[in-house]
Amino acid sequence: MEITKGLNLRALEIFVTVVEKESMSKASRHLGMTQSSISQHITQQENLFSTILFDRSIRPITLTPAGHVYYQHAQKVLETVTDMWGTLHNLDTAPLKKVRISVIDTLADTLIPELTQCVGELYPKGSVTITSGQTDDHREALINRKTDIIITMDPMDDIDKMERYPLYKEPFVLVTPQNKPVKFIKNEIQASGLPFIRFTPTLPVSRLIEQHLRRLKIRPPYRYELDTTRSIMPMIAAGAGWTITTPTGLLESRHFLLGVSISPLPFTPLHRTISLVAREHELGDLPSQLAKKAIMHLHHTTKSLLTAALPDTIEDIMFYG
Repeated sequence: MEITKGLNLRALEIFVTVVEKESMSKASRHLGMTQSSISQHITQQENLFSTILFDRSIRPITLTPAGHVYYQHAQKVLETVTDMWGTLHNLDTAPLKKVRISVIDTLADTLIPELTQCVGELYPKGSVTITSGQTDDHREALINRKTDIIITMDPMDDIDKMERYPLYKEPFVLVTPQNKPVKFIKNEIQASGLPFIRFTPTLPVSRLIEQHLRRLKIRPPYRYELDTTRSIMPMIAAGAGWTITTPTGLLESRHFLLGVSISPLPFTPLHRTISLVAREHELGDLPSQLAKKAIMHLHHTTKSLLTAALPDTIEDIMFYG
């Protein structure tokens, strides 16, 4: 139809988000897009209808009369499409043909085989794609419909119409070479001259740790930046430094545990929660079933593989469900 030329659902979603967030910058963070891309989409819609949708001279930006009309219709269209999508995905006569799941790197080796088997049992005729990677990448992929389910340390509370299932909450721990204890005296970490081995600053786990240290005014000297626990642990076992990570983060490097010492943080505790997140009403009960399976598997695996190395810390991991 000629009337729909140049108009798409993504553009409507962007417009509605800008209206509800009252800011293009807030909308860009919410949608995982750049502010310039948001602005371009709005301009394209204004050009399409030959009208101005926002009064940009006012802060926060305000809808024009034409913008109010457009907003009302855009809301109705998006609500209708959401209902249609959910209905079609839940029809017994339309079995799911493909499920895409993204898992944070630290759980990939432990969790991917279990998830693959679980989804295969629930959907024997469908294909399953499971990938690992970083939390920020998975967030953007879920928003942009490039994946269907993510297991992440970001519950995406700022994004509407998501279903969330917390899996577990765990404390961060201190990992040092054996026989080289770290002391915390007067807001300083003393580690026998060893440097802090930090995670690459762009990673969410690194930002969480660094923010916590800054709040406490703790600034340990560092020399190395690496992007996985798997690459950090051999260095600590070799006596090259110390780090802060989590018990389940150590699962992928458990063969190095004999060469290190693991203890609670010697200052204010820090925790992270891992959740399963999916778009609402699109996958039936699959997300909730996968969450239950993941909790059971991780609970069993963590206790069996890490209890010897972290007898006290294991008890501090809280599994949901």
